[in-house]
Amino acid sequence: MKKICVAFVFSFFFSMNAFSQTVTLVLNDPDKKLPTNVRTKPGGDVITTIDSREEMATVTVTAKEGNYFLVNSYSFCSSDVINLKRPGYIHYSVLGIFISNYANVAIPVYTSANKSGPSEKLKISDVFVNVLEYKNDMFYVFYKKMNKKFWIDSKYLCNSSCTSCS
Repeated sequence: MKKICVAFVFSFFFSMNAFSQTVTLVLNDPDKKLPTNVRTKPGGDVITTIDSREEMATVTVTAKEGNYFLVNSYSFCSSDVINLKRPGYIHYSVLGIFISNYANVAIPVYTSANKSGPSEKLKISDVFVNVLEYKNDMFYVFYKKMNKKFWIDSKYLCNSSCTSCS
């Protein structure tokens, strides 16, 4: 799977009022029959679509409301950034990030963004996880294959679908 590592040097909060900067996430829609819907509001009317059936896209997220992320642009590896005429919402279940652990060692995951509370180590690499939240340079993710939610340090993550992380 192709992707590129990106340093996460930004402050990212998932509330409409506290959102101060943007983040890039990977659009990885498992439904390959139709393009991904972009909506006017969470669960609202479709205003446009992003067709990532042939090639995964990255999207620029500026806010989160409930289970939806507000997106204002997207790009494919083979194209420049495409700005949406109007920002719109995409459901979190098709947006995420890759765990990039090429050393193939067990990496720590936590129950909170403060790295407090119980932690465990998972030996996972090169898998896609859905992003639920970001705080303190940590991502709260959902790994569908294990049906598990956990906090993980951004240094183990990659947010591009274009080239390999190393």
